[in-house]
Amino acid sequence: MAVSSWKSAAFLWANLVSAAVLQGVAHDGHPSTFLPSIADATWLSSNLGNSNLVAIDLRESTLYAAGHIPGSINIPHAGTPLWSSNGPNSTLVFPSADVVVETLSKNGIAVENWAVIVSDATQLPSHMAIATRAAATLRYTGLPITNIAILDGGYPAWAAANLSVSTAPAKPRPEKKYTGKINGSFVVERDYVRACIGKVAEGIVLIDARAAADYRAGHIESAVSLPTLTIWNAAGIWKSSHELQQLFEAAVGRNTLVGKNKGEIVVYCRTGILASAWVYALTNILKFENVKLYDGSMEDWTRNGEAVTPPE
Repeated sequence: MAVSSWKSAAFLWANLVSAAVLQGVAHDGHPSTFLPSIADATWLSSNLGNSNLVAIDLRESTLYAAGHIPGSINIPHAGTPLWSSNGPNSTLVFPSADVVVETLSKNGIAVENWAVIVSDATQLPSHMAIATRAAATLRYTGLPITNIAILDGGYPAWAAANLSVSTAPAKPRPEKKYTGKINGSFVVERDYVRACIGKVAEGIVLIDARAAADYRAGHIESAVSLPTLTIWNAAGIWKSSHELQQLFEAAVGRNTLVGKNKGEIVVYCRTGILASAWVYALTNILKFENVKLYDGSMEDWTRNGEAVTPPE
């Protein structure tokens, strides 16, 4: 499928679902029957009473204690093995099955729950990318992508909307053994990435999600630059699906054979955190079906002596 074809299809999709996916406000304050990939503060406020929904606050415990969304549970990104697991040579990797079951079970999170991820958004792109990395981890643990959402603008957007804030720890959810199955289908390693180099004509695109200066300093051969910071505005609010589609198309070029059901996109960054933001945008929002995350990314690639394109 040529770019011109999937471009039209994507723009039509954007017009149909942009409001629902990126600004999924429950009508007239009534609870929603579906979970938007990007949930704004109004939507979340209207749906906090849904017993199937769990809001997961990734901020450090001191910030959580100072004020958080009522009922949200605190699983800090820093220091929690579920989010911050290191593999060989300290390369960031997804957690083991044992860690997944232990952490999610003790927090009462089941595979059928709706998980809304709450992060800070005062430092970009890191804070919002932490949210997408957490979303990728939940997907890896077996939670369906339709059961995962990110709070648009993070906790600052909630506070700015003058919505209810609690300083009391959330009542623990009843412990329930997590039964999700590990899903590594969207995660690739070095050998896989190496085989994708120079395959643009075959519909395989490598995307470098680091800052443009880092890309220019040296990148994996044939990769194109698509910085993660371009995904949000200055307040950590996600750009519309139409704008995200335009950013993607501008990066990959008009002659690239990548379609929603054909071709393949492999995203990398330095450690696998920033890259998760474009994986989330392309998969959960723009609905591409074959998007991969190179876990470990450039930290893994360069540590093992793989070639990079020289500085430009």
